[in-house]
Amino acid sequence: MTKIRLKPSEWIKILVLLGVFVVGTYASYQKLKPKRVLPIYNPVDLNPAVVDDDLERVGRGHRIGDFDLVDQWGNKADSSLLQGKVYVADFFFTTCPTICIAMGKNFQRIQEAYKDEPRLNLVSHTVMPEIDTVEVMHAYGERMGAIKGKWHLLTGEKEELYRMARRQYFAVMEQGTSFDEHDFIHTENVILVDEKKRIRGFYDGTSDSQMDLLIQDIQILLDAK
Repeated sequence: MTKIRLKPSEWIKILVLLGVFVVGTYASYQKLKPKRVLPIYNPVDLNPAVVDDDLERVGRGHRIGDFDLVDQWGNKADSSLLQGKVYVADFFFTTCPTICIAMGKNFQRIQEAYKDEPRLNLVSHTVMPEIDTVEVMHAYGERMGAIKGKWHLLTGEKEELYRMARRQYFAVMEQGTSFDEHDFIHTENVILVDEKKRIRGFYDGTSDSQMDLLIQDIQILLDAK
């Protein structure tokens, strides 16, 4: 059997063609594979323990409604603050010694990843407004490197904050039969909201892998705009 002897230049050509084939195959796969589509969450899709009884059967049309709060600069904050924005929301308090530390660091990660993206905002709501005044929230924002206009730290009336957490973001488990009967314990839940104020994802704000996924999901929403 005669052995085929190839010149070095011919081997190079074969390797180049093989490389082109591999790259082309991978590119075609990436182009044709199904893209991840984020769900749109309504109350009926969620654990009933986080949904007030009168909302449990709502199967479509849920959106984050208007609110009346104040940001860390002392400016009035309502729904116009986030008009047309994709944003990430959480509930915390500045003196929290446990999960809020990890959540704050992960919000710093998200801010860094999208600091030059004007369509993405971060929103942190305090659950202890009696302590987290405008001045305290401003100082916290300075420590965390919150960029003005990018990462909003919101305080205000306690009833309003708890109403939002329970009836708009579904961020916490029920503590009683109605939203204002008992204080709730702050939660690691981080919520992704699209530009139409629809909830598109829930994530564990203390988990690095969950935050990696959130950063990817943010891009999916931005690419779809």
